[in-house]
Amino acid sequence: MDTTTGLPPGLRAPAALQTLRFVTDPLALLDECGRRFGDIFTLRLVGSGNWVLFSSPAHVKELFAASSDTARGGAANFAVFGPLTGSTSSLVTDGRAHARRRRLLIPAFSGDRMRGYTAAIRDIAAANVAGWSGDGRFPLGPHMKQIAVQVVLRTIFGLDQGGEAGELADLLVRLGNAGVASPLLFFPRLQWDLGRWSPWGKILHLRRKTDVALFAEIARRRAEGDVGRDDILSLLLPARGEDDQPLTDRELRDELVTLLFAGHETTALALTWAFERILAAPEVRARVEAELAEVLGGRPIEADDVPRLVYLDAVVKEALRVRPIGPIAGHRQLTAPLDIAGYRLPAGTIVGNCCYLSHRRADVFAAPERFNPDRFLRTKPDVHQWTPFGGGERRCPGANFANHEMKIVLATVLARTRLSLVNGAGADGAADGVRAAGGVDRIGFFIGPRGGLPVQTAGARC
Repeated sequence: MDTTTGLPPGLRAPAALQTLRFVTDPLALLDECGRRFGDIFTLRLVGSGNWVLFSSPAHVKELFAASSDTARGGAANFAVFGPLTGSTSSLVTDGRAHARRRRLLIPAFSGDRMRGYTAAIRDIAAANVAGWSGDGRFPLGPHMKQIAVQVVLRTIFGLDQGGEAGELADLLVRLGNAGVASPLLFFPRLQWDLGRWSPWGKILHLRRKTDVALFAEIARRRAEGDVGRDDILSLLLPARGEDDQPLTDRELRDELVTLLFAGHETTALALTWAFERILAAPEVRARVEAELAEVLGGRPIEADDVPRLVYLDAVVKEALRVRPIGPIAGHRQLTAPLDIAGYRLPAGTIVGNCCYLSHRRADVFAAPERFNPDRFLRTKPDVHQWTPFGGGERRCPGANFANHEMKIVLATVLARTRLSLVNGAGADGAADGVRAAGGVDRIGFFIGPRGGLPVQTAGARC
């Protein structure tokens, strides 16, 4: 195959303007590039150079199959998240180091452990719903974040907000919220520590305070030994790699903070978008509620119920297709030239899977603008067409856990409340309605519904 040396076409606007558009209105920018340049194009972003984005499943397959010696996802992630996650976690390492750490993490998200967390997730969601006012309007997003962060504290750290380790829990929540949402993640050159009252200095001060408390918790748990805990920290403490050595305190810290960042804001946004789609489509909501009534019969959800909620599973997958929380899922930094999609891309280029565009391809998804869960009913998505969790050897290890959590929270909230969208937001029912329904908010590297998705409740069901 003939290759073209250099970069694919892209906008001629200055890098500063492209970066501003990517930060403030990424979907409009990607839509324009997709219309003008097709399956592959280049963005020029200040601070990180040239990004080449793909939306064709064939090209995404090539990208995910590229050798980690050449296409390094850890290096690309470290450039964005490294100042907060540290340098040793599975998110920011490559090659053998990444593979070894991933093997230690996979058991933490196994089917049996997920089943064991069902009651905790359900009870956290139910307790939060019980605190909602009988009638009124409020943004749903912050409540989904509260649920998601409590799930992270319980399942990953073995903590409860307000419990005996309340200070650590509070610090972890504050670090997770401030770090993930910071626009400075996009601008490493502006990450100046000018003291604890400066924007970046405040985050670094919070990180240092959190580290002190987290290292103390790790030391306490090492001294405590195995007391039958089921959280992920307890699983990782005795875990040993191929060298038969346990993780160091620093390695534990980095992995735990990474799981904090990966597991609360992302899941909260995915849940908020899922509610946005369900509440905007009365026929979908009716089918979900009918399935819940048939499977649960009015009782709280249990672990054995989750696999039986086949339509709700399809709803989650379709919501992740039309509303990916990040427009790019899986990016790599090239350390050497790479031949892909007919181009020989130079070293230093960032290559990425633009799932926002690939999920909207009419040649892959019939009527892609429609929210149609039936397309995923009892069907396993193609791993190069449906990629909200990335792909290849770097696919998010917590993807199955996230799906499990989403179904439990959706089932619990929908069974206990009567929610509706305020002012018909999202009632268009189409993927293009993201902007028509009021637009999106940028939350660091991710996107969520404008204003946190205003909803109203007519009271609890029970």
